[in-house]
Amino acid sequence: MARITILDPTAPPPSGQHGPGPDAGPLDGKIVGIRSDRTWRSFEWVADEWSTSLASTAEAVTRWCAGNRIGGEGERTAAELETFAAGVDVAVVGLGN
Repeated sequence: MARITILDPTAPPPSGQHGPGPDAGPLDGKIVGIRSDRTWRSFEWVADEWSTSLASTAEAVTRWCAGNRIGGEGERTAAELETFAAGVDVAVVGLGN
């Protein structure tokens, strides 16, 4: 019987990146941004819930949906990302899963 080798293309997790990141502190008076994309549509439901919850504390909640990363749309996405990042005090950019 012949044997085959199955290769696992999964990269190992990055080392040295532990924890959820820095504490955002109190959100009073801060602009909170929520970044999403079109790859995981159910995240939109999560973002809707967070937006509603955060609106009671934060000064404002802004949402941004990232586009493609290549070609003309990639350039537009990069420019929009710069604008989004510059316009928020705290950003939720994913679930980390």
